[in-house]
Amino acid sequence: MRYGNAAEDAHDDDEARAIETYRRRRIAEMQREQRRARFGRVYPIGRDDYKREVTEASAVDEEGEESAGKGTGVVCFLYKDGHVPSERTFNHLRTLAGRHPRTKFLSIVGDKCIANYPDRHLPTIFIYRKGEIAHQQTSWGADKERSLEELEALLVLTGAVVPTERPTPSRQAQEENEENDLSDDDDGFSRSATAKVNGQVPKNIRGRTSDDEDSDFDI
Repeated sequence: MRYGNAAEDAHDDDEARAIETYRRRRIAEMQREQRRARFGRVYPIGRDDYKREVTEASAVDEEGEESAGKGTGVVCFLYKDGHVPSERTFNHLRTLAGRHPRTKFLSIVGDKCIANYPDRHLPTIFIYRKGEIAHQQTSWGADKERSLEELEALLVLTGAVVPTERPTPSRQAQEENEENDLSDDDDGFSRSATAKVNGQVPKNIRGRTSDDEDSDFDI
């Protein structure tokens, strides 16, 4: 019995060390994500703020060696008050800004950003990273109603937001009880795919882009 008890004690010590290692790793991961979550909402800007808040801000790297040279995703939204597609897209962007706080979301009235900017190009979404424009989407949702999932997929595909691992409910419950019951079951994570959001690939998220007539304006 003496040897049996020693083996059980050794197993308990190994389990306790594994739990402590897991706990420390999770705390470090959460602290790193909190430091990276610099934004979390849509910030209004003026024309004079554009270079600093959009172009220059997109060149700033996040904390951590793995983020060096990658810059920050910046989404600049051009809209018009009372314009239904603009209002619908604005609501979606507010939700996505809270969901992706590592990305900077900004808003500005279209003709206050670009003089004489045509209403037919609204709403417009400019996406910047590393100090350069990475994508321009005009008339988003103007031809037909677009869903939140379609807009999120567009932002993922164009590099505006970084896909993150999201635990499933069963995995999340398991993690919360990990310190009391270390489980060997290690599969339960669902990953956000760059071309797939909520299990569906949106059909035709391209809409009208900067290649359309009269869509090139100086900012």
